[in-house]
Amino acid sequence: MAELSAMTIGRRLGAGIAFALLAPVPVGLAAAQDAPQSAPQIAPRLTGAIIITQLQTAQHDLALRSADLPASNVATISQRLASMADRLGKSLGGDVAKPIDTLGNDAKADAYHAEAAVQRTRAFLEASRSCLGDDTAAMAGALAKTLELEAAASGASKLQPVINGVETLDRRPLFVLHDDGKPVAFALTGENLFDAQCASPVVTATDGQGKPQSVQPLVTGVLPNRIELKLPDGAQLQPGSYVLHVVPKRKAFLVGCTTQPETTAVVQVAPAAKVSVSYSLSETCPAPGGGMGQAMPPVTGSMPDGVGHGTVATYVKVSGCSDPLSYSISATVKFGDGHAATVGPISQIASAGITAGLPGGLSLSWDPSVHQLVVRPATSSCKGVY
Repeated sequence: MAELSAMTIGRRLGAGIAFALLAPVPVGLAAAQDAPQSAPQIAPRLTGAIIITQLQTAQHDLALRSADLPASNVATISQRLASMADRLGKSLGGDVAKPIDTLGNDAKADAYHAEAAVQRTRAFLEASRSCLGDDTAAMAGALAKTLELEAAASGASKLQPVINGVETLDRRPLFVLHDDGKPVAFALTGENLFDAQCASPVVTATDGQGKPQSVQPLVTGVLPNRIELKLPDGAQLQPGSYVLHVVPKRKAFLVGCTTQPETTAVVQVAPAAKVSVSYSLSETCPAPGGGMGQAMPPVTGSMPDGVGHGTVATYVKVSGCSDPLSYSISATVKFGDGHAATVGPISQIASAGITAGLPGGLSLSWDPSVHQLVVRPATSSCKGVY
C-alpha cells in the first residue's frame, strides 16, 4: 500500500514538473531572459595600440574639416599626428598591446604625450565649429604649437605629469585669448600635476621661442588633475603663442619631494576678430482705402561696436504708421578679412518678433514691442576663445 502511494505521488510530481516546463513564459520574463547584457561600464585599459588608433582617427577627422581650416595649419597638424603615431609604434614595439601604465618610464611618457595630442586635437575639432576665420586660424596655431611641444617633450617619471587640456573655469575648451584687457582665468587639466605632500607646481609662461613673457600667470588652485590660473588684471598680452610650463614635485620615499619632468600647454594670444553688422528695417502700413498694404522706406543703420564678443542692442525709430501690418528686416555681416554676407529680408506680422541666424555664429532678433534690435552670439558660436 505504501509502495502504491509513493508511485502515485511520483506520477503527480512528474506531471507537475512537465506542466511547469511546458507552460508558456510571461512575455516580460521572456524578454528579460533574452535581453542582451548591459554594455561594460569600465573602459578598457589604455594601450599603445588604442592611442595609435586614436591618432589615426584624429588625423582622419581633421582631413574631413580641411575645407574650413587654414591649409598650412592642417598640413602641419596632420603631419605631427602621423609622426607621433609612427614614433609611438616604434617606441613600444612588441609592447604595443600592453596597458601603458605597465610599461617602462620612457615608453609610458611617449604614450602619455601622444594621448595628450589626441585629446587636444579632439577638443579643437569640436570647439572650432562656428568660429570666425581669424579665430579658427589662431586656434589652429595653438594646436600646431601644442603638438610640436608634445613631440619634442623629454624626461620621464613613474607617475608622468601631462597636460591634456586647457579650459575655461566653466570647463569649455580654450585655445585663444583675446587681448582686450578683461580679467582672464582658466585651468590646465591632466594627470599627476600635483602632490599634496609637496609644494604647489611652478607655472611659468614663455613665447613660442622660449623667451619669458612679461605677463606671468598666478596659480589660484591645484589638484592632481587640475591647475587653475589667472592673469593679472589689465595685463596686456603680446600676440602669438603663450606657452605654459608646469614643473610639479612628487614625494618619494627617503628622498623627499623631487622635481618631475616639465609638461606644457599652449594658448594663442590674438586680437578679437573684427565683425560689424548693418541692418535695413522696413514696415508695411495699411493702404489707404484697404488693400494689401504699403511698404514704407527702410530705416538703415549699424549695430554698436562689440558685435561677436557679447550682446549688443540698439533702438530703431520707425514711424511710418501707428498700426503697421508687418515688419521686414535684412542684415549684412562684414568680417575683418573683407568678406561679407547678407541675410534676409525676413518678414513677420507686426505683433510677432523676428529672430534670424547670422554668419559667424551670431543671432539677430527684433522686438517690435520696444523697437529694439539685438545681436548676440548664438548657442552654437565659437567655443574655443576667451
